[in-house]
Amino acid sequence: MTRRDWMRLAGLGLVACLAGAAAAGEVTITFYHTSDLHEHAGPLARIAGFVRQQRAAKKNVLFLDTGDWFNKGDLTDLGTRGEAMAALMGAMGYDALIPGNHDYTHGTRRLAELIDKYQLPVTAANCTWPDAPPRHVKPYRTFTFDGVTVAVIGTATPNMAGAPDRLLQVHPIAPAVGELLPRLEGVARIMVLMTHVGVPEDQGLIGALPRIDLLFGGHDHRRFDRLTLDDKGKTILQHSGSLGDSIGEVLLTWDGQRIVGRQARLIKVTSEFPECPKVAAIRAKCAPP
Repeated sequence: MTRRDWMRLAGLGLVACLAGAAAAGEVTITFYHTSDLHEHAGPLARIAGFVRQQRAAKKNVLFLDTGDWFNKGDLTDLGTRGEAMAALMGAMGYDALIPGNHDYTHGTRRLAELIDKYQLPVTAANCTWPDAPPRHVKPYRTFTFDGVTVAVIGTATPNMAGAPDRLLQVHPIAPAVGELLPRLEGVARIMVLMTHVGVPEDQGLIGALPRIDLLFGGHDHRRFDRLTLDDKGKTILQHSGSLGDSIGEVLLTWDGQRIVGRQARLIKVTSEFPECPKVAAIRAKCAPP
């Protein structure tokens, strides 16, 4: 399917959005999403502050990131081997994270150390770690909101070109997730997949894994600023830009039997967002003036 086909279906998504306004007995879950932050620490306190504000104002919020925390930004010259950015990511309040290809930069053993030191909720269903896996890595995470359980399945990117070691074994995504989904059918009603492989591969994964309701992607720094559905009008594909310039917001409404409302947009990060004091304090210690 071409990009034009996908964007044409955004019109169908708008209809679903309008028809899906939550009625009595329905449950709406809000997802916030970032990706490809690349050590751009400047916006992080405002992103975390915004999400914290939303959690205080509404129920049923999940906050996800789809990888590439390291490299390219204002922390890269500090020689911390990922320590500074890992500390920031640990303070952001994410519910689930996945590693991107740049997160292998300091080696997979170093990545494992940072995941456990900062208790990063990394979620990866398709990899075998050297020695024992980090304590905080799980293949999926489940969250229950007003009786509706959401399964968030994470995946590690197979792109390890920049890794100084190849100790982590990353398996093909579709078979690994496909094997997991039947086990989750009796647990969760809504299935969310997180990837860091780019839009074309994401579209292929949606075709191969029709049970997925929502896919959050990353890697190619794309921006989907409106609801984008697959050719069946069912699965949402969301990419939310890069470098902390925007936050993806997706709302799903469940009526007890199925998803009846779908909404999506990008929210531009601005100076009007409140800052999270904890994240701001960490940034002040580790980022250059």
